[in-house]
Amino acid sequence: MRDLISTELFTGVEKTIRTGISQLMEQGQRISIISDANLLGALSIAPLEASLIDSNLPYRRRIGKIDNAVPRYSIIIHNKGDARGVSWDNEKKVLSISETLSPALSGHLGDDKIGPLTTVAMCHSIAQLISPSGVLVRKIRPWSISGNWIHACMDMTYDPVYVSLKELLTLEGTIRVVPIPEVPSPNVDGLDFIDENSLIDVSGRWGSMGEEGRARTLSHLCRGALDSTSPSTSRLEEIVWNCILASGWEVDLASQIRASSITWKDKNPKIATSEAIDMLLRLGRF
Repeated sequence: MRDLISTELFTGVEKTIRTGISQLMEQGQRISIISDANLLGALSIAPLEASLIDSNLPYRRRIGKIDNAVPRYSIIIHNKGDARGVSWDNEKKVLSISETLSPALSGHLGDDKIGPLTTVAMCHSIAQLISPSGVLVRKIRPWSISGNWIHACMDMTYDPVYVSLKELLTLEGTIRVVPIPEVPSPNVDGLDFIDENSLIDVSGRWGSMGEEGRARTLSHLCRGALDSTSPSTSRLEEIVWNCILASGWEVDLASQIRASSITWKDKNPKIATSEAIDMLLRLGRF
C-alpha cells in the first residue's frame, strides 16, 4: 500500500497528524476514539479501530455528542459544526480531526484544484501510520475514498481529491473500476433513472458488445437522468461508468453506501453507528 500521509493530498495535515500519533503511541495509554453518531463517523472510526486491533493496542469507542469533557489520550472526529483541519493538544494528548480542503490535481494552467479532505481519508492515513501492514487495515482500505463519495461536493462539481484517491487505490490494486454491467450484484434501489430489468438484460449481453456499442447502451440505460438535476453529472458518471469494487465484493461501493445509509433512519444513531463499524471490521464491507 502506498503511504497515504506522504502524498500531496495530506501536505496540509501531515505534520500535525504525525506528531499527534507519535505522541499517542509513545504514551502507551488506552486511546479513546470519539465521534458523532453518523455514517461518516462510522467510516472514520473503523480504520482507526482496525489499526489498533492489528497492533494489539488498547482503545475504547465513544459515539455520540462531542462535548468538552474529552478524556486525555483521545482521537476526536468532528463531522458536525464549523471545525476545520487537524489540531494536536500536547497537554491533553488529544488529536482533533475535521474536514479540510486540499490541493489535488493541477489544471492545464498549473493551478491547483481544491477538494475536500474528509475525516474518513485522514483516519485511513492514521491507520496506516499505526499499523502499516495490518490485515484489518488492508481489508477496509477501499473505504478510504468513501468520505469523498458521500460529500456534497460530488453533487456540485468535479472533486479532484476523489479522483486522486481513486487513481491511487487503483494503481496499488486495492480497488478496480468497472462499468455497472460488470458489477456482479448491482443495487439500483433509489436510482429511479435505471430500470433493473434493463440493466439485467444489458449485463447479459455486455460481453458480446464492442466498445462503441457499450458506450451507446450505457447512455441509453441512464437516459432518464438527463432530464433531472439529480444526480449531478459527476456523480452519475461514477454510478454508471466508474463503479468501485474491491476483492471479494459482489456489490459496488456506491450501492453499499446507499443501502447502509438507510440504517440511520430506522435505528438509534449510536446503535446504527456501532453496528456499521463492527460490520466493516468483521467483513470489510456492508
